[in-house]
Amino acid sequence: MNTPNLRGQGPMALLSVFYAATAGLALYGQSDGIMLHLRFDRWSALAVAAVVELLAAVLFAFADWRRTYHGESAIAARLLAVVVAAGVAALNYYGHPDDTGQTMLFTGASVAAFLVLVLHTEARRRDHLRAAGRLPAQAPAYGPALWLRMPQTVWRARQLATANPDLGVRDSITAAETEAATAVRHKAIAAALRLKLTKSLDPVSSAIAMVSYDLDEVAARLAASVDYDRLTALLAADIDPDRLRPVADVAPEAAPRVAPVPRLAPKPKPAKTTKSTADLVVALAARHPELTPKQVAARLAISERTAQRYMPPRVAEDPATPVVDEIGSEVRELVHV
Repeated sequence: MNTPNLRGQGPMALLSVFYAATAGLALYGQSDGIMLHLRFDRWSALAVAAVVELLAAVLFAFADWRRTYHGESAIAARLLAVVVAAGVAALNYYGHPDDTGQTMLFTGASVAAFLVLVLHTEARRRDHLRAAGRLPAQAPAYGPALWLRMPQTVWRARQLATANPDLGVRDSITAAETEAATAVRHKAIAAALRLKLTKSLDPVSSAIAMVSYDLDEVAARLAASVDYDRLTALLAADIDPDRLRPVADVAPEAAPRVAPVPRLAPKPKPAKTTKSTADLVVALAARHPELTPKQVAARLAISERTAQRYMPPRVAEDPATPVVDEIGSEVRELVHV
């Protein structure tokens, strides 16, 4: 007895036996209806009933083949199979008008045979699709307690377990919790990156950067590039026991004696001297003897009379005076002559 083979096939053998039995009952009931309405003999009625029963099975098998291996919906073939099966059930129902028990028996057998065929075909189709990777694996059962306590986590864990059949209940729950924590951390990093771009760049440049770059991807790469070993070493050095000892436990070191530095007497500040108006006028006249009193007054912002008062006589005199004196001496010499 090959136990693994039986476990792999499941109740397929029993389904086949049950289908054969119910199909036989339905076939015999159809023959009664054909004999009643078409006046055939038993063997002819059985042959016609077998053809009709086979037609329903062939149509449904054809639809299953097109759906499984060609990816089609095969709606027409499935509808025709349902119509033929309904006709067989109707023939069994109306073929025994005088006996309600036979009506229920043969009609029920006809419907049960078709339903077993549908279940068997659909199960075989799902197995084929799952083996080909076109159908997700069956997720484990998490139980109502987990669903009530953490519905979102269990829902995500079920998706992960469906995508990866190697994950069990605990592994899928752990993976879902890790994924949720990572998503929260990446969201916080992305928000910090947006804030940094907004403060570091002008509004237009920050908007271009946030649109051009996927900040979630940047956050994921930034989180992956963190050096945990270096950060741990820095924190361990910062909380070293030698650094955490109380101050009283540390013996103070003797400070070296330093000779006092003699204080020097502060230098007297020079007294502020202000020149008088007369000194300013004399100094300016000495530097620029060609200036007139009016020009001196304009430069020193004083009146012309004040400038004339303090200017030396050689500067205060009119520049035309030497010329007049020279002309007067020449006139006197001419008079004496």
